[in-house]
Amino acid sequence: MEYSKNLNNTRIIFIVVIVVCEKMKKIKRNVRGKESDEILLETIKNFPGLSQYELGKKLKWNSGRVDGSIRRLLNEGRILMRVLERNGRRVNLVYPKELKPVNVIEIPTQLLKTGNPLWDKYAFVYALDSSTIGISGRKMPEWEEISCFLEKIPIQTAEGKMVLKIPEKFRRFYNMERKHRVVSINGNNILITISGNIIGAKRYPSNISKTGNTMN
Repeated sequence: MEYSKNLNNTRIIFIVVIVVCEKMKKIKRNVRGKESDEILLETIKNFPGLSQYELGKKLKWNSGRVDGSIRRLLNEGRILMRVLERNGRRVNLVYPKELKPVNVIEIPTQLLKTGNPLWDKYAFVYALDSSTIGISGRKMPEWEEISCFLEKIPIQTAEGKMVLKIPEKFRRFYNMERKHRVVSINGNNILITISGNIIGAKRYPSNISKTGNTMN
């Protein structure tokens, strides 16, 4: 009889240990998930309009980790997705919930070499071709030779970011309301590539293949 009681007690203790361990694992997964979500959200804010594949490549995460964070952030209403159509293909792009105006770009100041006279008070915006805008902290004679038009704009800074407002002439010429843009740093200059047509919003991500998200 005593042996039976001890056996039952052992079983109860064993079950309790298993339950506690599972709860601890769940808590750790939740903590890791929240940390991943914050990292991804900050990346989306700094680089809006990237695909799931591009985000994974930038952060060096596997597709499962990116997909999990995107789904949680979407469910929490902290990000949104848009569908881009380009060359007959549709790609899902991720944006922060609070979208900036299409003609405003923000660049973390640490990505550029700033200081008088570079990126001090003014920037120079060049319409390099039908799909590329170049922005520099100084006059670029080589860009001026090939650009359709150019304008000088003031530089603003806020929260460690450089804020630039693309002139209205550029906004209309590139149809920025309906086009997708990719902002990149080339040397100490900014390039904005305009491509594809944004055709709508996507409420929830589907299983996106690596190939389907490659941005050319």
